[in-house]
Amino acid sequence: MSKIRSIIDRMREGQDIGLDRNIHNNRQRTINPDGSFNIKKVTGKIIGNVNPYHWIITISWTKYWIVILSFYIGMNISFATFYYFIGIEQLSGLIGDTIFVQWLNCFFFSVQCFTTVGFGGIHPIGVSANFVAAFESFAGLMTFAISTGSLYGRFSRPISRIKYSENILIAPYKEGTGMQFIVASELSSALMEMEATVNVSWNDTNDKGLPIRKFQQVKLEIDKIAMFPMSWVINHPIDEESVLYNRSIEEIKAIRLEVFILLKGFDDVFSQIIYNRHEFVAEDFVWGAKFSKPFYVDESGKIILDLSKVGAYEFVQMSK
Repeated sequence: MSKIRSIIDRMREGQDIGLDRNIHNNRQRTINPDGSFNIKKVTGKIIGNVNPYHWIITISWTKYWIVILSFYIGMNISFATFYYFIGIEQLSGLIGDTIFVQWLNCFFFSVQCFTTVGFGGIHPIGVSANFVAAFESFAGLMTFAISTGSLYGRFSRPISRIKYSENILIAPYKEGTGMQFIVASELSSALMEMEATVNVSWNDTNDKGLPIRKFQQVKLEIDKIAMFPMSWVINHPIDEESVLYNRSIEEIKAIRLEVFILLKGFDDVFSQIIYNRHEFVAEDFVWGAKFSKPFYVDESGKIILDLSKVGAYEFVQMSK
């Protein structure tokens, strides 16, 4: 059985995991600290390949509200200008002696039409103004329908806020060493059936002696846990089949080793499967250390998980 596993692992080594196998000396990290891919896609088209709904769902909350408010204000400014130029005499109840005050009242009337509130103080009496008001009311209904859908989509979309240690350690493990990092969920919701997949990538040469990136899916001591209420130290035992075997920190940096992590679990609040990804680069490795426990028991006997201590480590003596 061990021979079959060894053959499978050798077959995995060198296989691409969907990333570039060519070597680029000035290449940045593949996955950003927030879990997004550091990859820019171009299509040669003017509009590009951005899906507006996907974009509005995935941008930050700050950008989301800036976009929504900017669109809302911009639409009302545009319609207010339409009303003003087709003639303020077509709006009954409009008051104001100056151009700015008259336009400002057109703006407030536009807000009433756009939101379908309609206070009645100002109302259209001309054909042109009625056409514009009818179109604006329709545009307002569609805009608020889309805004409501996008807001619901943002709240209903399951999120995974997983905190990773800043460093990845080469720590003592049994009679040898292990590559270790620690993770913890920052959300109060419980995650279950968590699975971890870890791949490594490094600079090497192919059969012709040409430089190339190689990939290997490494074996984990435990790759699945039933419940994830606290922290989880994910450990890769470094043996003869691992690319890290007998490599020093200097050698790890020389081959520009990268570690790609994919976590998968079930969120019982949303009743959906969530994914989370992360990357460690060679500069994140620390030799001869182990993680400190980020939790303790208080006076009442309750377990306290201190997220600020997730990733804290202390140096230890390594066996020769």
